Amino acid sequence: MSKRLAILLWAADPDRPEICATPFFHAATAAAMDADVEIYFTSRSVRLLARGVAEGLYPGPTRRQSVYAFMQEAARHGAKFFACPQAMEEHGVLQNQFIPEVTGTAGAAAYIGRCLDAGWRTIVY
Repeated sequence: MSKRLAILLWAADPDRPEICATPFFHAATAAAMDADVEIYFTSRSVRLLARGVAEGLYPGPTRRQSVYAFMQEAARHGAKFFACPQAMEEHGVLQNQFIPEVTGTAGAAAYIGRCLDAGWRTIVY
């Protein structure tokens, strides 16, 4: 069984917070099961990595836990966050705006490398 999971965030748009928590809930779960977890933020999802964005987003009407709290939980369990440089440029996100949980930047080649590696499983949100 593979113990490595790469997650691509493509449709997890801050303008649709109701779909933004699940990827981090799954990432935290996989990491808690001792899997290596990498999350690649592409398209509009890269905006979640800017300070102040995810903190104010809630996936449901109860507002029990912010999207950022879900992100922090995933990071606490060991998930690594990677921002796509092209998405950063397209959506005006600068490295100096990153939340502390961001590991670094990595683009399409890094994620596709994980997809092509038999030792990794992948999910797209």
